[in-house]
Amino acid sequence: MNLSQVVEQEINRSPFVSEAMHAGIVNISSLARLLQPQIELQLKEQVSIGAIGMAIKRLPLNPVDQLDKSISSFMKQLGDINVRSNLADFTFRNSATLLKCQGNLLNYLEEDKSHFYSSCKGVHETTLICSDTLSDKVKDIFSKEMAITSRHQLAAVSVKLPPANIDTFGVYYIILKKLAWKGINLVEVLSTSHEITLIVSDRDVQETFAIILGLKNG
Repeated sequence: MNLSQVVEQEINRSPFVSEAMHAGIVNISSLARLLQPQIELQLKEQVSIGAIGMAIKRLPLNPVDQLDKSISSFMKQLGDINVRSNLADFTFRNSATLLKCQGNLLNYLEEDKSHFYSSCKGVHETTLICSDTLSDKVKDIFSKEMAITSRHQLAAVSVKLPPANIDTFGVYYIILKKLAWKGINLVEVLSTSHEITLIVSDRDVQETFAIILGLKNG
């Protein structure tokens, strides 16, 4: 590989650096100095900071930049944004009786449909997200199950996605990228064909809502 190819490869190893560079918020000389040892190792020869910097400046348009532009019109079609607070998250080890416990909880919820409830089953464990007011009921119904984790003081931000979502690449990437840039930790991500729900801590819900609204408003 030549210098340009190695530089592009190293830049693409870190999406955040790549995006920051193309946003014009990275010092090229400092970045070149940071990359110099690895580039010289791959090329097996000494390379000047100036040469690396020039190679960085000549990089082609980042695919992420192209994605941002092509998806901006899609984001303007986002539907309603709903926020639900006072939630709790419970994770249990999968077992032969776990589904029965979930059935018992769903039967209880049939009597009061005002509660928030969602579940996600993985290979080894299942997570339940529900209104915090159900915490005692969950602990009672699942008392014989192996509890792995539980978290409280959570909130959900749900976004209605346009029908084109299932045929459009990069939708989740753009949303999650914006949240990552703001240092917002996602406790859970729930999705259906035309809806995505982001579970965050109460302290992050306001900024999460603002980010999604910002994407919708372009």
